[in-house]
Parts: sequence; C-alpha cells; structure tokens
Amino acid sequence: MKTFFPLATCYLGLVILANWLASAYVVGVPLTGYQAPAGVFCIGAVLVLRDWMQQLRGLVWTMSLVYAAGLISWAAGDIAGWTSLEKIAIASVVAFTVSETIEAVIFTPIRKRNLTLGVAASATIGNAVDSFLFLIIAFGGMGFFWGQFWGKSEMIAIGTLLTAMRRRVVPVTV
Repeated sequence: MKTFFPLATCYLGLVILANWLASAYVVGVPLTGYQAPAGVFCIGAVLVLRDWMQQLRGLVWTMSLVYAAGLISWAAGDIAGWTSLEKIAIASVVAFTVSETIEAVIFTPIRKRNLTLGVAASATIGNAVDSFLFLIIAFGGMGFFWGQFWGKSEMIAIGTLLTAMRRRVVPVTV
C-alpha cells in the first residue's frame, strides 16, 4: 500500500505534465529521426506505471487515476485559458480509456505467470492504440505516429528492464 501512493502521484504528475508538454512543444525522438509531441516520454513511463499500480492495488484504482489526471489537465487548461491543453486533455482521456482497458485485458492474465512479459506486451500494445487514438483526436492526423510510437517504446523498454531488475533483486513471495 505504501508503494502505491508514490506511484499514483508519479502517474498523475506524468500524465498532467505530458498533456501540457504535448499541447505546447514538439521534440525529436532519440535514435529515430522522428518527431513527436513533447509529452511522449512521460506517457511511455505512464504505460509501465499503470501495470505496476494494477499489480499493487488493482484495476479500479488504476483506471480512476486516468480520469483524475485528465480532469486535472482539462481544469488547468480551462483556468489558464489554454484551449490547446483542454483539447489534449480530452484526447488523452479518450485514448487512455481505450488503450489502458486493452492493456489491462492483456496484462491481467500474463502478470501472474511473468510480470516482466506482462508489462512489455501490454505496454507495447497499449502504446500503439494510445498513439493512434491520441493523435487522431488531438491533432487530426497521424503525422507524429512513428515518433510517438518509438518515443514511448524507448520508455517502455526502460520500464520493462526496471521491472525485470526489480524482480531479480526483490523476488515476490506469495
């Protein structure tokens, strides 16, 4: 339980930061030559954090954070008069709802057999779905798809590696 709340705080903060960055900046994705909305690296980490939090606390808690982060992002955009942030927040909630649901369907049966594989598989599939839906809703096209996909994939690879390392250093005893 005490691990869940810091992860949840990180999750909320990263989603809000990602939405703001995506509404304002475009970045180059290392090792690819592609560009993506600047929140791409935050969201790659979020896709892994979702799995970790589901493992710790369950799906209901995790999915409620998706809506909380979207609502906070939208409210911040509304208060500040940043209509681009409001649009990004709406796109984020819709894309997250669909991709995180698909991710949970994939992660849930795999996690008990192999947590690391569950994180890698679910986050990668969630990445593709999230990238597609988010870009269509937020930007009206797929111009950033490969940058978005590969940027998040880089973060997913790091998260998967951290998951594997953690499992070796602190084995689960059930």
